[in-house]
Amino acid sequence: MLFSNLVFSRIRNYEINSMYKKTMMVIGIIFIIIFFFIFGTPKYQSMKIKSEDFSDFAIKIKEASKTYSEIDIKKFINFNWDECYVFPPYYPPERVYEKTGTEWTEYKTFIGFLLFHDIEHESVDDSDYLIVFKKDSKVVLSQITSSDELSVIFRLDNFKFASSNAKFLVRDAEQYEGEKIKELIQIN
Repeated sequence: MLFSNLVFSRIRNYEINSMYKKTMMVIGIIFIIIFFFIFGTPKYQSMKIKSEDFSDFAIKIKEASKTYSEIDIKKFINFNWDECYVFPPYYPPERVYEKTGTEWTEYKTFIGFLLFHDIEHESVDDSDYLIVFKKDSKVVLSQITSSDELSVIFRLDNFKFASSNAKFLVRDAEQYEGEKIKELIQIN
């Protein structure tokens, strides 16, 4: 009887240790999966940006376009930048990344990036424009905004302008007669 109790006791301890190890392994795997979906891969981490605040710029440019016939965009931006891209409605994200020479995301989690990155920078309305500011080949601001919100339309060659040449003439936009949308034409 003593021998059988000892054998059963060892078997029971083995089963408990085995279950404990399996449970810890499952918890570890779940932790790794959760960690992966939150933090992602090194590529995702290198693409992730914290975008600058756009609202101040939008308010300033809206007011200036109503008041002045010529404006310098640099005066309305409170962060460092080298070049700016303005993409028209429905411009495909793949072409945006081609033109800017970089790919980025603003999603805070990797799962959001996985699910929505293909459409992240896609404008889906006739009045939506994507504005992208870069500094040292990195995106510092990316914003989809409507012409109603910004009250201006940019007329640019090749969708971009540099901070060294950010002066624009302000004109009434012909396609928006009767509305308060202005057209910004770059001064060369």
